[in-house]
Amino acid sequence: MNSLYGLLQEAIKYNATDIHINSKIYLRINKQLFAYQTNHASEANYIESLKNTLCALLHRESYYNEVSETFSICPHETDSASITQQKTSSPIKCRVTAFLQNNNLCFALRLLRTKIPSLEELHAPKVLHNLALQESGLILVCGATSSGKSTTIAAMIEHINTYTRKHILTLEDPIEYNYTNALSCITQREIKTDSKDFHTALLSSLRQDPDVIVIGEILEKEVLKQAINHALSGHLVIASFHARNAVHAVSRILGMCQNEGNIHANLADSLQSIITQKLYEKEQKLQADYQVLVTNPAVQTLIKENQIQQLDSQISMGKEFGMQHFMQK
Repeated sequence: MNSLYGLLQEAIKYNATDIHINSKIYLRINKQLFAYQTNHASEANYIESLKNTLCALLHRESYYNEVSETFSICPHETDSASITQQKTSSPIKCRVTAFLQNNNLCFALRLLRTKIPSLEELHAPKVLHNLALQESGLILVCGATSSGKSTTIAAMIEHINTYTRKHILTLEDPIEYNYTNALSCITQREIKTDSKDFHTALLSSLRQDPDVIVIGEILEKEVLKQAINHALSGHLVIASFHARNAVHAVSRILGMCQNEGNIHANLADSLQSIITQKLYEKEQKLQADYQVLVTNPAVQTLIKENQIQQLDSQISMGKEFGMQHFMQK
């Protein structure tokens, strides 16, 4: 166990976000991969020890019958050793993906923050505070992989939890942050553990009396349609979605549902906002930059009339609604 914990501590010391373990070890620091130099006499034996430890933590002897699996684990709970993040004294939490490469077992570890940051700490636009407190509608948080979408959504959930008395239902794969109820009641369901998939979880979600539904990621047409329908039925739906910007997000949605005759009207009537983010380096730290589209009558009209490219100009003109482009405060 200690070799894994030592590696995690080293990764934290270097502010790494990811660890790759295959025939060698690499750390991702400020978006770039760096080879990790070990002090062990035999690097091969050290790496084999790490892989055995990870298999034990995941309660598996091997992954030779699997292609890829993702888990969320808290290493400090599996051993008497207490691993804490520097300065915050928070336990380390990892998302672990095991996969095969040329029949060799490999791992990718994402280091997760256990302390949920506030919207202020993320330097998020002020409008996100108001959007999080809306009674209904669809809020999409977009961006590339590893752009901080999950962290922004977590901060929005915590904002709702702090200021309102609601039932917040999260559907996640896997659960990344653990919430503590404040004014709200938060129910966290993990896909593949508590429900078969996002589609199945959403089908039964309304029977659980939620005010807010959080969808870890929208990848399929049926999940997208359910998200829109739940938003139209009076629920606030916050979801992660892969898109480069607001125009790309709307175009992707319409493309996924192109055979649905009422998709333009339903999207226009349900959409509250599209928040797109990307990370940039500032003072040797990664910080999020945001583009924000907020739905208003003009935006609704453009979506209904399929004039999607003009949404960009609406963002430029929508400062009074809290809209902004990247690198614009």
